[in-house]
Amino acid sequence: MSPHKHKLSLFSAVLININIMLGSGIFINSTVLAKQAGILGALSYLIVGVLMLPLVISISTLVGLHPSGGFYTFGSKEISPFVGFVSIWSYIIGKLASAVIVTQLSVLLLQQTIPLLSSLNPLLLNGTIMGIFIGLNMLDIRTNKTIQSYFLGLKLIPILFGIFISLYLFSSSNVVPQYNALANIPVTLPLVVFAIAGFEAACSLSRKIHDAPRNAPRAIFISYGIVIAVLTLFQLTIYGALGDQLAALPDYRYLFPALVQKIVPSMQTMQINLVRIFHLAIAASALGGSYGIIFSNNWNVYTLAQHKHLFGSAALIKYNRYAIPWLCVLLEGAIYFLYLLVSRGNQIPLQQIGALGPTIAYTLSALSLWFAVNKRNDITIPRWIPKLAFGNCLLLIAATIYSFFTKGMSSLILFGSLFAVGCLMFWLTNKPSSPDLDRQERQQA
Repeated sequence: MSPHKHKLSLFSAVLININIMLGSGIFINSTVLAKQAGILGALSYLIVGVLMLPLVISISTLVGLHPSGGFYTFGSKEISPFVGFVSIWSYIIGKLASAVIVTQLSVLLLQQTIPLLSSLNPLLLNGTIMGIFIGLNMLDIRTNKTIQSYFLGLKLIPILFGIFISLYLFSSSNVVPQYNALANIPVTLPLVVFAIAGFEAACSLSRKIHDAPRNAPRAIFISYGIVIAVLTLFQLTIYGALGDQLAALPDYRYLFPALVQKIVPSMQTMQINLVRIFHLAIAASALGGSYGIIFSNNWNVYTLAQHKHLFGSAALIKYNRYAIPWLCVLLEGAIYFLYLLVSRGNQIPLQQIGALGPTIAYTLSALSLWFAVNKRNDITIPRWIPKLAFGNCLLLIAATIYSFFTKGMSSLILFGSLFAVGCLMFWLTNKPSSPDLDRQERQQA
């Protein structure tokens, strides 16, 4: 049996990262950015791309230093095991809330597109889809890689259509900068951050990436650059094609009807069929992001179980015949369904949790690199990079906490409850690591 059978290649790691990052946000933001900043909405992606670059560099550096552990290892090795636990546990519960959001968005779009589904309870459809995803995530790495490829192919259909058709319809009269829109760009930045979240998925999967010290950081940089370029090009070209009409649309669901109407203005039947195809592809793109979160986050749960920080850790680390820790997948499913039942699919509280959890992980990771740079001589990265990344993350946390006070505290209570349960498990199961654990991690790398 090949030693790489259960490992991901660099190409596969990049594909999974892109599949998670390039989700429904590219479509949802299209009309919102146009309303706020006009043609300069595309500039928001470049601004956030630059602002988050110190964080991307910091996390890529940490992956190179600790290729087998991800967020837990960053914090535990450089600061303390509790810091590592807080980082990865916050990330786990935050990303699962994001999975509920994108699945719910896809369900609503599917119900609008397929009349047969419109009479069904959207929460029931959401739960059914996630049940299927949980079952598929029990399969081997190679099968999951193939599924990720199909999802990515489906989501590329509307993206590439939007770019190429918009280039055909592009009018220079639509790209006149609106300088008064510059003042609105700061308002668009949180929306853009949500759209590009997921570049760190390689951290969760680093133990399963072939030649992780080299390929995991490369996967982060390559996928990050590709997604920023695609997001910017998509927003720029569709505004160039539709101009002020894009800003006048009620929301993203009217984007493709507007583009299709410009191409085939007098063929209503073809318009309807094309729009259905694109809406189904958009729904698939959202589902692909949700599937990718479940797949990558599974290995974060496994890391905590491997270090005996969860109840029932001995059972959680057992593999099925496909080399997948299947009970970790089920634990993810339990948290997912808890979110679904408590939130009833309400987007705002889930979005708040989905922003707060990963941002805590980002912040502690930047702090971990800051500590590492100060105590190790083998790290050549400039010291200002983790400091700048840490400062940027604190600003993101402040913005997220502010949103709790302005939009309601229920999501903070839910996040805090799950966070407290995790900390309780940590303290009740806190035991010294076995002498062989570090050696086992190095072998798995």
